[in-house]
Amino acid sequence: MLRFRSTGSQKYFAMNHFKRVLDRISWCEYRRLQSTLSTSTSKVQIPPRIKRGPTDILSALERTIPKDSMNHNYAYHDDPFLVPQNKMDYRSYALSYEAGKKAAMWIHRKHANLFPRHLSEPEIKEFTPTPKYKHKSQVSDKLLSRTIAECKIFDAMDIYKLLGSSTSNKTKQELLELLCFYNSESNSFTEFPFERWFIRPDLKVFWRYNPIINELYESLATQDSSTAAAAAHNAMICGLAKYSRIDEAMTLYQDCQKKNVPLNVNTYNYILCLLPECFGKKNNKKITFLFDILQSMNDKGVKPNVRTLNSALKAIVRSDAENVVKHLMSEFKRMNIKFSLATYYYVLFMFTQTGDANTNYLKEIVQLIQNESFTIQDPDDTLFFAHAMYLAEHYVDRKAGDMIHSLLLTGDNQKFISSALAENVYYNAYLSLLLSTTPIDEYFEIYGEIVPRVYVPKKGHMKKMVDVLNRSTPDIIAKYLPKLWTDSKAFCHVDIAMKSRMIRMMQLVISSAESGSKPSFVDEAWDCWGTIKWELKEKPQMHAPIETATLASIALILLHGDRAMQSIEVLKSIVEQADSFIPTMTIEQVNELFETCVSQECIQGALLVLEYSANSGFPHVVDMAMKLHNLPQLTKVERDRLANLVGLENSCTSGTSKSN
Repeated sequence: MLRFRSTGSQKYFAMNHFKRVLDRISWCEYRRLQSTLSTSTSKVQIPPRIKRGPTDILSALERTIPKDSMNHNYAYHDDPFLVPQNKMDYRSYALSYEAGKKAAMWIHRKHANLFPRHLSEPEIKEFTPTPKYKHKSQVSDKLLSRTIAECKIFDAMDIYKLLGSSTSNKTKQELLELLCFYNSESNSFTEFPFERWFIRPDLKVFWRYNPIINELYESLATQDSSTAAAAAHNAMICGLAKYSRIDEAMTLYQDCQKKNVPLNVNTYNYILCLLPECFGKKNNKKITFLFDILQSMNDKGVKPNVRTLNSALKAIVRSDAENVVKHLMSEFKRMNIKFSLATYYYVLFMFTQTGDANTNYLKEIVQLIQNESFTIQDPDDTLFFAHAMYLAEHYVDRKAGDMIHSLLLTGDNQKFISSALAENVYYNAYLSLLLSTTPIDEYFEIYGEIVPRVYVPKKGHMKKMVDVLNRSTPDIIAKYLPKLWTDSKAFCHVDIAMKSRMIRMMQLVISSAESGSKPSFVDEAWDCWGTIKWELKEKPQMHAPIETATLASIALILLHGDRAMQSIEVLKSIVEQADSFIPTMTIEQVNELFETCVSQECIQGALLVLEYSANSGFPHVVDMAMKLHNLPQLTKVERDRLANLVGLENSCTSGTSKSN
C-alpha cells in the first residue's frame, strides 16, 4: 500500500507518475512480471531458428489478400482497357505474353556475353547467363546431377557428352529418368503455362529415339548390380508406355517378369494404362490381364497407390464391368488408399453411361466430397469437373450443378480446370444448366459474374439465351436485351439470323410499351442495318437470306427513336432492292409503319410503305392512299407520286363520292 507524507503537489506528481506506469503495462501484467522475475531460476530458452526462403515474406503477404476466383488472369492486367472480349483475343494475348518471355529467354541463352554483370541483387540464378561447357575439365558428376535436378535437359546432355565414362551409375540413372520422362525435349510446359493451357490435352506425343537414352540404358542394364539394372528397366518401360510405344513397353515388361526383375509401382501403373490399347474390345482378356498384374504386385510386395486404382479403372471403364469396379473400389478402400478426383471421374463415367436410371450416383459422389480441397495425385484428376458438370446439365439437375460449382471454388480446386478446352466444357454446361433451371434475373446475375472475366460463351449458348429471352415478358426483354446485344457483338457472334431475331424482339417491346416509357434500341437497330448493308455490298451472292420483316422492325425502331431519315434509307432499300430480301413483312408491321410515318409527318416514309404494300398486293392499299391524299401537308410532287402509285385520281374520286 502506498503512503504519501509529502505535500499535495508531491502527491499529485507521484500519482501521475504511477498512472503513466499503468498506461504502459497493465496491473496484472505488472504483477505477473514481478512474480516471474523473482521466482524464475531457469535460463532463457531461445526458440530454434526457422529457415526462411527469399519469397516467404511475399507468400505471407499474399495470404492476407482475399482471393477472387472470378478475376482475370494476371496476364491480362497490363491495361484494363485492353482486357480481351472474345476467345481469339484471350488466346492471342496470352500467347503473345509468352512469346515475349520466349524471346527474352532466347536472347539470354544465345547472347550470354551481353549480360556480363548480375542483373539482380541478391543474385537470382535464373537471370545469370548459362555457362558454356567446352572441356571436360569444366564439368563434373556433381554438376551434372545438379543440372538434372534443375530439369535443364539440353545442358545435361551436353555435360554428359563431355563426361562420358566418368559419369557415375547413380547420375546415369537420374539422366535416363529425366530423358524418359520428358521424351528428350525441353520442359516447355513448366516454363510456358499458357502454351499448355491452349494445347488440346488429348494430343498424343510419340517417343523420340535418342542415342543417349539407348547408351544409358544399355550401360545400366548390363551392370552387375541388380538394383541398377532394375532401375534402368523401370525407367525405360515407363518412358515407352508414356509415349505410346505400346508393343515395346509390353515386350520389355514381360521380359522383366520372366527374369524376375523387380518393378516399382509406377511401372505397373503405366502397364495398366496400356491395356485398352493392347486388348481393344476383348473385355474378358483385358480383365484377366488386369488381375494378373494386381496379383503380381501382391506376390512381389509392391504396395499399390491411388494411381494404380485409377489406371485399373481407366483400363476397364468402357467395358461392361460394374461388378469389377465395385470390387476394386472396395479393396482399395480397405487398404486405406484415399481416392482422387480421377477415381470419382471413372466411377461416374462407368455408372452414368447407361441412362437416367443411375443419376443418383452423381449426387452421391458430389455430396461425399463436398467442401473438400483436393491435391493433384493423377493427371486424370483434371477430367472430373468438366464431366461432372456435363452430367448435371444432361440430367437438368440444378442442385448437383450448384454443389459441383461450390466444390470447384473450394480451396485450390480451380487448378483442376487445367486447359481452355476443359474450361469451355465446364462453363458452357454450367451456364446452360442455369439458363434452363433458373429465373432470368438470377441467371443474368450469375452470368455477369462469370462473363467475360472467366468464360466467353459460345455462339450456341448465345442463341439459347435469345430463345429464353424471347419467351419472357416485354419488361424482362427490355431489361436484358441490350446486354445480350452488346455481348453478342463483343464476342464476335455477328450472326445476321441471331441479330434479326433480337431486332424483332426489340420492335415487339417498343410496340407493346406505353408511349411515355418506350426503351431506346436505336443504336442496336442502326448497327444491324450497317451489317446488312455490308453483306449486301460485299457478299451479294453469298449473304444469308434477310427477311423484310427484320427490315420493317429496324425501320420502326428508328422511327420511334426520332431518326426518320435513317428509317427512310431502310424503307427505300426494301422497295428498290426487293429481289435481295424475302418478303415476310406482316400486315401488322405495314400498318404500324404507315401510322407511325403519318403521325410523325414522315410523308416520304409513308409513300415508301404504300409502294411496298402495292407491290406486295396488300388489300388495303386504297385506304392507305386515301388517308395520305387527305393530308393537307402533301406537296404537289407528293400527290403526283401518290397518283402514279395506285392510279389515285379515279380511286380518290370514287372514294370521295361514296363517302358523300
